[in-house]
Amino acid sequence: MQPKQKQISRYPPSYLHTLPRKPFVYQECWRGKNPIFDDMLNPVALPLSPSCHDAISWSPDGEIAIAAGEYFQILTPKNGPDDDAAPNSTQDWLVARVRANLFTNSEWPHYLPGNRDDFSVAADLSESNVVSLAWSPAGLGKYRRSVLAVLTSNLVLSLWEPIGLKKQWTRVAIANHVFWPQLLPSQDPNTHGFRKVNIRSFTWCESLKPSTPTAGSSFLHSHESRWGIPLLTVVNDFNEVMLVQVRRSDPTNSPSKPYDLQILALHSLKKLETKSSLVCSGSLFEKALRENQRTTELSCGPWQISPATSPGNFGCAVAMIAAVCGTQLRLMKLEVTIGSSLGETSQQYMLATDLVEHPLDQMNEKWAYHNIAGPLRWLHTKSSTTIALAVGAMAGFIAISMPYAAYTGSVTNPDAFRFHDFPIYEPETEDDKGRQVRHLEPIAAMLTSTNQESDTCNLHLGTLGGIGLITELRQLESGNTLQQPKWKRMIEEFQDDYDLEHDLGGMSVSRIWGLASHRNITAAIFSSHPTDMIEYRITSDDRSMIVFSEEGEPTRNAQAPFAAHIPDGQTTDHDQTGEVIRFVLPGDDGNIEPDTESQRLIYAVACRAIVDEEDKSLRLHARRSLERLAVVTGADLSDEISKCNGNPAPISAKTMDQLNGLGGHIYEKCEVCDSAIGWPKAQSAQCANGHVWERCGLSFLAIQEPGISKYCFVCRKEALDEERVACVRGGKQGRTFDALFETFDTCLQCAAKFQASY
Repeated sequence: MQPKQKQISRYPPSYLHTLPRKPFVYQECWRGKNPIFDDMLNPVALPLSPSCHDAISWSPDGEIAIAAGEYFQILTPKNGPDDDAAPNSTQDWLVARVRANLFTNSEWPHYLPGNRDDFSVAADLSESNVVSLAWSPAGLGKYRRSVLAVLTSNLVLSLWEPIGLKKQWTRVAIANHVFWPQLLPSQDPNTHGFRKVNIRSFTWCESLKPSTPTAGSSFLHSHESRWGIPLLTVVNDFNEVMLVQVRRSDPTNSPSKPYDLQILALHSLKKLETKSSLVCSGSLFEKALRENQRTTELSCGPWQISPATSPGNFGCAVAMIAAVCGTQLRLMKLEVTIGSSLGETSQQYMLATDLVEHPLDQMNEKWAYHNIAGPLRWLHTKSSTTIALAVGAMAGFIAISMPYAAYTGSVTNPDAFRFHDFPIYEPETEDDKGRQVRHLEPIAAMLTSTNQESDTCNLHLGTLGGIGLITELRQLESGNTLQQPKWKRMIEEFQDDYDLEHDLGGMSVSRIWGLASHRNITAAIFSSHPTDMIEYRITSDDRSMIVFSEEGEPTRNAQAPFAAHIPDGQTTDHDQTGEVIRFVLPGDDGNIEPDTESQRLIYAVACRAIVDEEDKSLRLHARRSLERLAVVTGADLSDEISKCNGNPAPISAKTMDQLNGLGGHIYEKCEVCDSAIGWPKAQSAQCANGHVWERCGLSFLAIQEPGISKYCFVCRKEALDEERVACVRGGKQGRTFDALFETFDTCLQCAAKFQASY
């Protein structure tokens, strides 16, 4: 009996069939006249085949990373007319292809394969394909961007970020190196010791944001207070779970080591004994299973932060870490005390951590006999009183919900949590009406997306067999049935086109490889294949599609999905120029720093207030600062002080006598002719001989050297790159200068992040 022919698609003939005929495969995608696609990002066709489950990750900055064998691909959203002329581009994205499995001897030295017990084809002889990737929280990388963590099949976890004027993606750190000091004396392939450096799985924790620092504390303007503290959890081949702190290093102190990694806590997962086991206890088979089980999945839940209790203490945070060890679900409790060894005078937090077995880990008889395989995802909202954990299992998944008291370990009652089993069934057909057939394909993608406006949390999941489901947190806790998401209907439309184009008569399937979200917008990556036949294709025929959807009521994210994200403690309703002026200029009880760079910065900011500020309070603040600056330096600032009482007015360049006289170091000097620089207007600088320079968008100083700038990602405003300035000029630029760039690390006009100059 021939299968029923599928309905003709409403889309034009699929480009999936025509792509192999094109020499350049980065083809622009088409937006159909379909309500599913309206007001949403266009689908993207890519010439690749995903190499792992959860093969897609979406960063807080809007960049998408995709695992594709020996490579990973980065999709960066276009912004501005300059991006339209880029060579490798789709309609909405710029595409970069990066090879991830080439290592230098210093990064990963060669060693002989291990003995029979330790030998692994995947780790020792594989091509080192990408098996997992994930973006870090925002704020870790340069310009407060995210860093991409990539795990390859040789069990090496590396960190990547774009470097240089052309934004070339470069490996900047290898997490395995943090274990080397412990193993160098006994790094012998004939022993088990070298397995400690093999990272089997990893996960990023949510950014840990301490309690609000007290007034007057230097932490008040620290980037870790606003963006949070990024933490990484990894597990090695000994099933040792470790919490690793990742910090960006000072480029002036360690230019060859951009990131510093430090192990904060370690917990070894021992075999969990159950009341009755399917394997004979003490047998050789049971021993082999115990020795060869690995932890393949990790997930860290949200932080529960308690307020500070004493000076120098910034709160205590507790989170639960879930892991899949073999086929068992393991739970751990992570407790972090946030403090500082220097009290209120430091800008870096010190973390005291404790990672132990969670009390609920011994109470898992309800799910002990499930074949747990992962993935793991946490569901929670601000208003909910409970938190849920979704765990992938054989032919379905389970959901564990618990109150926050049980989550933090303060309540150990086994009745405190609820357990629901959700089997996945094949969709009904005409031949199988009324029959529920279990779906046996593994879960290849699982995602939790939170809508901040409606305070809802949705669980999305997709299987390798093409089934897509969605449910909301409240429905999951009550055990209700799951629904079909919008992205699944979009996949079905493209599958129909693929089926008709190749005349498969319904014998086709779409495999879902990963799900990712960004501000309530969901991205799903899938590939289409024929069924009931042998599929032969070569690498050039690899094709994958990414579709985008938004569940529930449309939000403003659909119209501006890549708008600037503002960290806590910064406002978005007005220009931040006034805030910079108030921050840099000393108050009534403030002191002027003795270093020349800080005094030059104070003079420049005061001139900016005189030239372009209508706010009388800012001009009065500038007048008081100039009066104090004149006393400290001995410079003649009578002209600038007199202009503070009137309307905005330009400031002329100083004479050579003033430049070389008492206090002349506070004036800017032209690098071409050594004459003084004036203020004809707020955005530009001009010396006495007519040389014109652009002014920094943060410090308002003239930018006179090439290669020391950074640009706003949205408005292209130019600003000094403090790290390059420090490297070029051989050190820091003064306390006021450093504090300014530490506090104001986004564009003052549009609050977008900076990027390297082109």
